[in-house]
Amino acid sequence: MGTQEQRRRRRRTWIVVGTSIVVAAVILALFLVAYLRASAYRTGPIPPVPLGAEFGFGTLSEFKAGTIYYYNFTGVTGGGGLALNNLQFQVKHSGNAIVVPTTLNVFSWLSPTVPLATWWFAIDAWSGNTTLVVNSTMTFVMTSTFSLSGGTIYAFGVNGFSSQVSTPIA
Repeated sequence: MGTQEQRRRRRRTWIVVGTSIVVAAVILALFLVAYLRASAYRTGPIPPVPLGAEFGFGTLSEFKAGTIYYYNFTGVTGGGGLALNNLQFQVKHSGNAIVVPTTLNVFSWLSPTVPLATWWFAIDAWSGNTTLVVNSTMTFVMTSTFSLSGGTIYAFGVNGFSSQVSTPIA
C-alpha cells in the first residue's frame, strides 16, 4: 500500500506542477500580447525631415505694376510629399528687421489665374487648398506694396519638417 500512496502523491505533485506551468505560460503570453500592442502606440516621435532636403527656392524675379511689387519663384522640391501646410514664410529686410509683405499666392499651370492657396504674412496663416503637395509646376507669387529688394525670404518647416531655407531678394 505504501507504493500506491507514493504514486498518488507523485501524480498529484505532477498535476500541480503541470497546472502551474500552464498557468504561468498563459500569464506570460497575455503580458507579451499586452506589451506588443502597447509598444505599437509608443514608437516615439518621428525625427523631423530637414526642410532643405524637400524644398528650395527657384529663380526669384521681381517686377512692378502700378504700386504693387511682384516677386515670382518656383519651388524646387525633393519629392518627399511636402505639403503647403508644412511651410511658413517670413521676409527680413536689411538690418534683419522682419517686414510684412501682403501675400504669397501659389499658382499652377492648371490654375494660372486663380491661386490654389495663399500665405497671409500679416497673420502667418494659409488659406485655400493647403494640403497640396509642393511640385515643380507650382509658381509662388509674393506681393507687396513696397520694394523688398535687398531683403531675404525664408521658408520654415513645420508639422514634421524642420529648419529653414532662404534666398536673397535681388
